Amino acid sequence: MSEPTSGRTRDLPPFHCPYCGEEDLTPHGDDAAGWHCGACLRTFTVRLTGTGVQR
Repeated sequence: MSEPTSGRTRDLPPFHCPYCGEEDLTPHGDDAAGWHCGACLRTFTVRLTGTGVQR
C-alpha cells in the first residue's frame, strides 16, 4: 500500500542559506529542492531524509 501524498509540488522553502546564512533565496532549476542564494550566489538543494519520529 502506498503512502498518501500531500499534493504539494515543492517542499517548504529553507529559511536561510546553509553557506552564508542570508535569507535572499529563490527557487533554482527544474529540481523541486533547488535554491539559489542572492547574497553568496551559490545554489544548493534541500532534501528531507527523516523526521526523527519512530513509526
